Amino acid sequence: MNMVKHLLNSRGIRNIFSRAVVIPKRFGFTSKKIESRLNTYVDITKKFGFTPTFPTTAVTLKRHPNLIRKLSQRGAECAIHGYVHTDYKQFSLDEQIKHFERAINIFQSCQIPFKSHRCPYLRWNEETLKVVSKLNFLCDSSQTMLWEVIDKNECRNHARKAYKTLLDFYEPKNAKEYLVLPKFKSAFVEIPVSIPDDEALIDRLGIADEKKITEIFEAILQDTYARGELLTLQLHPERISFWRNALETILQQAREFNPSVWFATLGEIAKWWREKDKFTLEVNSQGIGKYTINARCSERATVLVRNCKVDKPTFDWTNGYKTIDDRNFTIESHTRPFIGVKPGSSKEAIRFLRTEGFVIEESNHPNNYGIYFDNLADFEEKDEKNISEMIENSNVPLLRFWRWPNRAKSALAVTGDIDAITLIDFFLRLFGR
Repeated sequence: MNMVKHLLNSRGIRNIFSRAVVIPKRFGFTSKKIESRLNTYVDITKKFGFTPTFPTTAVTLKRHPNLIRKLSQRGAECAIHGYVHTDYKQFSLDEQIKHFERAINIFQSCQIPFKSHRCPYLRWNEETLKVVSKLNFLCDSSQTMLWEVIDKNECRNHARKAYKTLLDFYEPKNAKEYLVLPKFKSAFVEIPVSIPDDEALIDRLGIADEKKITEIFEAILQDTYARGELLTLQLHPERISFWRNALETILQQAREFNPSVWFATLGEIAKWWREKDKFTLEVNSQGIGKYTINARCSERATVLVRNCKVDKPTFDWTNGYKTIDDRNFTIESHTRPFIGVKPGSSKEAIRFLRTEGFVIEESNHPNNYGIYFDNLADFEEKDEKNISEMIENSNVPLLRFWRWPNRAKSALAVTGDIDAITLIDFFLRLFGR
């Protein structure tokens, strides 16, 4: 009964019946059909120098260890996608620990490396975050971010309702209001997933035209690139015939951007976010308007300066910034090229600004800074986007680390959940097995 209720809540009767028709076309009685699609999936990304992340349910891995092992050997990153494909938002802390520990044991016994986690149906609760932290996952990728790039007026009424049902089920944050970036959550990194995904477009909105799917993904890519943020695509291998050309097109476009887009797996993004978090910019004043800087960071770090005189070679980047390869240099600026905040500002706000790569100075002298915040005693996650945009639009002298490595302006990951490989798997999935 719980599964029936879950399907009705997440899909609705009409979508359930339409899926019953298409599922036999997407899966076979053997693994050959999905295995071919998974290999094609890896081939597409490898042409662009990276591999996808495949969140995989443990019971599926247990049934098809050799297939998943071959994908891993080809360089694909595997992640845990629950023990079974169920709605973990409805589970208690103890139940989730039991399930995730069983999943970990299966991955280990099958010798499949994993760093990351994603909840089935992208559904989670606060207990899930505790479990992900307790079990030492490097990252989780279950939080959804909605990009409003679809003209729903072009869709039929039943399709709009099906899409709304999906959004209500995912409970996404709106990318208009939030930065779409990794975030630290206790001991792990949360990597947001961008929607609409292939299920939303194809199965809910009924968009099967490759050109239209490409246009939608292009719009999201353009937005994430302009904002310097992260695009994490969710594309299921069983629908590859619908989105294959769209993926190749946007990857080719992203490759041609300058500054570049960093292509990476979820694990690589999480590792980088941890690496970047340890970077510091040590400042020593050499008199009025002159500072020596020691950038304590890795070679991959992107150090940016804007509207300052620098004694070492710089290279044009974007948005008025220049990059510096040297880690020790001197800058001159008519205002302190750091961010000033009023004493007593929110610790969360200061943490956010430091994560964004700025030098933060608590001061009662706002005139010393091109950017000074005196209103950060109260701070919420929603404030991050407005603060970030205000800083970027200010055009004042600034020094910072950028979000991404090797001068990349934005980042892109491609993920595809593996929760069934055969029709039998899919049938068993319906019963939580």
